[in-house]
Amino acid sequence: MDPRTMPMWQELAQREDLPMAALPAVIQALARPVPSRHDVAGRGERRRLEAFAQSLPHLMPRTVTSPGLRARLIHSSSPDQIVAMAASGTVTVNDLAAITARRRVWPELITAFAAHPHQVEQATELLDHLSAEDLENVLACWGGVHRASAAGIPKPLVEAICHRLAAPLAADLAAPQTVLDGIRRIANGNGDRPSDCEDILWRVLDAHPHHWLSLATDPCFGQVVCHMLLEHASAQRLDDALMSVCLPVASCPELTDTSHPVLAARERLRRIGHRARQHPQLLTLIPDTLHAAAANSVTQGRPLHYTHQSDGVPGILRTVEDLATVGADPQQLALATELLAKLPGPLVVTGLPRMTPTAWHNPHDDEPHRLLERHYQHCRAQALVRIASNPSTPSSAVTTALTALHPAEVTWIRLCPDTPLWCARAAAALPAPPERGIVRILTDTELNTLPDPASTLQSWLEARLHADSWVYDDICSVVLRSRHRTPAILRQLSARHVLTQGPPPVAAQLMLGACGNSPSRWTRLLDLLESPLEDETTFGHLTDQISHTDSKPETNCKTSPLSSA
Repeated sequence: MDPRTMPMWQELAQREDLPMAALPAVIQALARPVPSRHDVAGRGERRRLEAFAQSLPHLMPRTVTSPGLRARLIHSSSPDQIVAMAASGTVTVNDLAAITARRRVWPELITAFAAHPHQVEQATELLDHLSAEDLENVLACWGGVHRASAAGIPKPLVEAICHRLAAPLAADLAAPQTVLDGIRRIANGNGDRPSDCEDILWRVLDAHPHHWLSLATDPCFGQVVCHMLLEHASAQRLDDALMSVCLPVASCPELTDTSHPVLAARERLRRIGHRARQHPQLLTLIPDTLHAAAANSVTQGRPLHYTHQSDGVPGILRTVEDLATVGADPQQLALATELLAKLPGPLVVTGLPRMTPTAWHNPHDDEPHRLLERHYQHCRAQALVRIASNPSTPSSAVTTALTALHPAEVTWIRLCPDTPLWCARAAAALPAPPERGIVRILTDTELNTLPDPASTLQSWLEARLHADSWVYDDICSVVLRSRHRTPAILRQLSARHVLTQGPPPVAAQLMLGACGNSPSRWTRLLDLLESPLEDETTFGHLTDQISHTDSKPETNCKTSPLSSA
């Protein structure tokens, strides 16, 4: 077809007096693509597409009684054109056979069909053809297709989408073998993994709070919705009616009958502790239920035994915080308090160089109890304050634990505004202990006044092994820049620190001394630095590997920070 005749065909398509006998020819002329061999620049095809788009609204109504011609127009239309006609009612669910003959169902098409009340049921049936991501897009594109707010989305469509997203989670909750995984997936459904159905389900619920009550009372997936609301919705968004619907699942009764009773008990304590902090009204509405669930979880899961915690100190702190929130057994609370006192205390490092200008520096920020918060080392003291705030916790257990804390932790508790008055007074009544667990970093000028500056640097290196990672890095940087460092001290530092964070002249001089005039040693250095150095690799072990290149190369590149000293 000559593209230059498209204006004529467009005019014919738009004429009301066009005879039905001419309709097949007009549609054939407008729907047939222009061959590329006659349209190298593509201008003819663009002209045809423009004429087709202008003619489509006039041609579609005339093909109601001609299924073949109607299918030809649909096949030649773009997805956007089909969606626009579906939204206007020109294309209906009766045309699905022609639409799906060459295309898969897509979210915008379902949204367009669902805008018409008599097509909502058929539109929801099409949801089975979509993935979880596309199910969310059905609701997300509502405003773009219909220029309307989310409140106008038909309720059956929202419920059908939530039902399909919640079905896998509901199946997990119904089986003892998978209920633990189901609860964990619901708790983790916060958007961290955008492709998972639990994340998408919460985003759908979060965008449509006006449907929460009807969804929570659904007999099929209402249990999953209640769990989702308790885990992720804020307390202000759950009114009394919603909260009353969610109360039966607030204590996670599903976790009492699982194939992994110990793990399930620990997860149950974690979940009810989180929910009680998220919704404090639970402690008023069902206190006995939560207290009993917490006591049973501690008895069955044994989370207060240090050796039973797979995630170490952070797991113990979370357990104590959960028990402080929902626990009511004095014996268990006393055991948790005793466990806190046994945890390793923080290492407070004072005198580290500051990166902020002196004009902005507050001298009080370098006090040990404030350094705890700056380096996130106040977690144990914070947990003790929370467990002391529980009225069921024996005060004697708290006062005994205070004597085992770091002096900076005791000061932090005494000054914390959330500390109960009796606990603050007990902390203030403790005698001032010697400064243990505090490392004071000195400048080179101050080190000059000491008889053995190198031994002081060595004491810092030994103390850094008990410090947190950020304090560990700061100590390494200070030692590396000190004029009093010795070769023995350098060997104990992390090779990554020496080569990447130290002064370039220092690293260059050290490498010159290690490699010298040996080409094989420089080649070995290149091989070792092909990938980033691990923190466990000391500078001493790195130089040993280089120096042994000429004889017998070593294969193990890991050692403890002090093993090469």
